[in-house]
Amino acid sequence: MIVFLFGCGKSLIKITARIDSDPYPMFGRTSARDFYVPVTVSDSLILNWENEAHGSFTNSSVTIYDEYVFTSDLGGRIYVFDIHDGTKVGMLKSKDAIYSAPLIFKSLVVYVVAEEQYNLSEFIIYNHKTGKEIYYEEIYSRVLSEMIALEDGVIFLTESGRLNRYNLKGRSIWQTETDITTRCSPSLQDGIIIFGNDDGEVITVDLEDGEIIDRNLIGGMFTGAPSIDDNIAYMSNNNGIIYAIDLNSTEIIWEHDTGARIIMSPAVDDKSVIIGNLSGSLLSLDKLSGEPNWGQQYKGVFNSTPLITNYRIIIPDLFRSLYIIDKSTGIRTKFIYLKEEQNFHPFILMIFYLLDLTEAF
Repeated sequence: MIVFLFGCGKSLIKITARIDSDPYPMFGRTSARDFYVPVTVSDSLILNWENEAHGSFTNSSVTIYDEYVFTSDLGGRIYVFDIHDGTKVGMLKSKDAIYSAPLIFKSLVVYVVAEEQYNLSEFIIYNHKTGKEIYYEEIYSRVLSEMIALEDGVIFLTESGRLNRYNLKGRSIWQTETDITTRCSPSLQDGIIIFGNDDGEVITVDLEDGEIIDRNLIGGMFTGAPSIDDNIAYMSNNNGIIYAIDLNSTEIIWEHDTGARIIMSPAVDDKSVIIGNLSGSLLSLDKLSGEPNWGQQYKGVFNSTPLITNYRIIIPDLFRSLYIIDKSTGIRTKFIYLKEEQNFHPFILMIFYLLDLTEAF
């Protein structure tokens, strides 16, 4: 578990990272948004280190490259920490909010600052090896959702519903207008980008040319990000319904009403979909049929995506509590209350990496 706080300081990130063959470059690790790690962990978490940040956090995750942990906050800062001891090794400051996790490409950090006053975004590419900003562009409309890291560029959505693809030199490859307010994050598999919007549409776009493939009006404002597995996108909306949607046709395969608003992204393993809602319900559904495996009611408010391991689910709630849950029953086996008063970052990835550095396996 990591908590962050730093006040004013020099706005500079300059580090030397080794080539990382298995980084965590974006929210959900892959463009399909994968929150399943096939490892076996105990329920005895060991606090390795903690630090604090200047601003609060959204429901994004950290990103990791080599021995460095990157995160952003709503105070407009990008932080870099040493993964072993939590030492702050760099920070970039902006005057507006950053809603999405920074993307990492070897020596490059890509991030977007949302300017509330002017309804603009600052698209920035920064070289952390040289300590210099190499590209800057103001873009109409705020970016409030998670981005996608490609091998040679990035994809991001603006609040106005414009999908953008850029290369790593800052050149626009294409822009696609959907003309509907969008707060859902895009996901990608097999050359198809999928996301939902505030009107309840599910939209698919071709990665290569940016052409809209399909848009299907389903209903309910979509938030979070689709989690894609075997060409099925699992998506949830503010009506409290989780859908399994065919990636190629956008047709509904199954749906399940959880009974309350959902803002988290679903998490999928080899057999099940895990989803929680704002009433404290946590459910495991068969990913092929949508039938419940189990459902448990907790006092917390589940607003961020869990980490799924072989036998356990690790998930925080809005009230500064961390649950370790038996994956076969949904019964809590460990409960940790975080006493600090800050708004807590969801521990989607961080728990895994801290466990990986301890004897908790």
